[in-house]
Amino acid sequence: MSSNGSTNNVTAIETDMRDVLRERKARLSDVSRETNNDYSSLVSGISVRSVHEIDHLIDGLQGLREKLNNDGDHLHRQIAQYAAFSQSIIELTKIVSDGMASVNKSNAV
Repeated sequence: MSSNGSTNNVTAIETDMRDVLRERKARLSDVSRETNNDYSSLVSGISVRSVHEIDHLIDGLQGLREKLNNDGDHLHRQIAQYAAFSQSIIELTKIVSDGMASVNKSNAV
């Protein structure tokens, strides 16, 4: 009988241990799922913020591109005006120089 009682005790202990291990495994699985959900939410939040920041940077860069294009166009117009003004000054200087040469010739005669 002692052998049979001992076997029953071992079987009961094994059954209890299995139940404890199953319960612990179930709790760990639940914690793991909650942790995965927390990580998923965290990663999702970071992704959304990162995408928003990238969109903001792209908008800023597009604004800078427009400003650079506008400034480049403005400089191009200013240079063209300066070149036209310079050419006018050269032509005016030539006219004055030719006029002074003809005045000097008429005074010399």
